[in-house]
Amino acid sequence: MKNKLACNYTVLRFLPYPESEEFVNLGVAMACPDLHWFDFRLETRRVERITGFFPELKQNKESFIEGRKLFKEELERVREVLHNGYEKGQPQFKELAKQFNQTFLTLVRPREEAFCFSNPRTCLVDDPAQTLETLFEHYVERGFAQRQEYQEKLMEKRLRQVFSAKQILKHYTDHTFTGDLCTAHFPFVRQQDDRFTRAIRPLDLDKNETHQIVSHADAWKSKLERLKSIPEHPENTLFVVRKPTAGKQLDVCKQMCAELEQVGAVILPTEDQAGILGFAEMQ
Repeated sequence: MKNKLACNYTVLRFLPYPESEEFVNLGVAMACPDLHWFDFRLETRRVERITGFFPELKQNKESFIEGRKLFKEELERVREVLHNGYEKGQPQFKELAKQFNQTFLTLVRPREEAFCFSNPRTCLVDDPAQTLETLFEHYVERGFAQRQEYQEKLMEKRLRQVFSAKQILKHYTDHTFTGDLCTAHFPFVRQQDDRFTRAIRPLDLDKNETHQIVSHADAWKSKLERLKSIPEHPENTLFVVRKPTAGKQLDVCKQMCAELEQVGAVILPTEDQAGILGFAEMQ
């Protein structure tokens, strides 16, 4: 079995106001002492991520851009100091791994400046370069938040809290409807005797690409149509929909919601709490 490599990494941050301790992640830097390898990934294109979180900086974007440029140059200097020898297949840095690691920790120590580093963290990896990309995708791109199951789990959690506060949750159970042609899982199903009177499910249609909206809505449209052919199917189905805010995506979302309504689903946006509760309270 191949031994894993111990690496240290730090998240690169923009923290303009130390008093509030609010920050935006800009990148990740990683060092592998055993390979005498260091590299970093820094977000250098999108300023909107910063001005969206700190809107008062919109009038002074140039200072942020210049500061980020200097920060990048500093990281390149760190890489120069630590001698990146990983890509050539052999370590070139002549210090011991322990000394290399200490140099890295000193260079990226947490500090009270606008462009700064998180406390270093340790991980065991097979490929440091690939892990650096994965960490960047996690901490900066927030790839986990784009996954359909993640957003719908968050929506389900919020619905559970609302139903619990209104004493509705006790009437609902988690249930998966199963037929020869499909299965359909609903986190909230109300049963009366042998009838399934209500089924509620969050549906995330807030996608970057219109084809993703169509694909996800079409999958549920097909399931609802096929479920009707089996005795055990929900009599009334509600999709609580997370919609795009504007543009072509919103237009496509509206069209797909209309198609879901054509096969018998009730569609309500996440913000319509009164409508959602009204549906859930019915027997």
